[in-house]
Amino acid sequence: MTDSNHELALSTGEVTAAEALERHEAAWRAVLDAQELQALGGQVIATTLSWKVKDKAELFAILQQNATAIEQVHIGTVNDRYIASAALYEPFRGLPILKLLERRPGSVDPLGLDSVDYLVDDLELTFAAFQGAGLDIVKEHNDMHDWLSLRFGANQEFEAKITDHLVLAVGVKELQLASQQILSRLQA
Repeated sequence: MTDSNHELALSTGEVTAAEALERHEAAWRAVLDAQELQALGGQVIATTLSWKVKDKAELFAILQQNATAIEQVHIGTVNDRYIASAALYEPFRGLPILKLLERRPGSVDPLGLDSVDYLVDDLELTFAAFQGAGLDIVKEHNDMHDWLSLRFGANQEFEAKITDHLVLAVGVKELQLASQQILSRLQA
């Protein structure tokens, strides 16, 4: 696949995904430069644009508006909200995956760019490198996977989620679990 800078129909009304990503990338480069982690930058590969939406209706509207750009999509329910992970035919600003997150019920989290996922070979070594540079990196997990979360920017407005797998692998696990549960019920 060739990298394309085609625009996704993705905007908060105030800022487009491309503009939000430019700000994120500039702040990310500043973190790596200021903390003398430039060598690590080449080992941390951006993979996923995570975009927070208001509700299910907006999530499905965005998927429909961008259907011709999406090769595969998995929608799962996590913490009473939908999360859609979509493999794009061509990367958007270098990112081959779009993740849409429905805002949690009762939350007032800002809409738009939520985070960028970065792929690494070794979570523990990456954790140690960022922690050793004095950055406030946190280990997080849920039932399906583990990741590192790093907030950065002048007001901690940006987030990097660092994993040793693509978010699509989480969808694969969820579908395998659902398949096993269905088979168990059918065989009961």
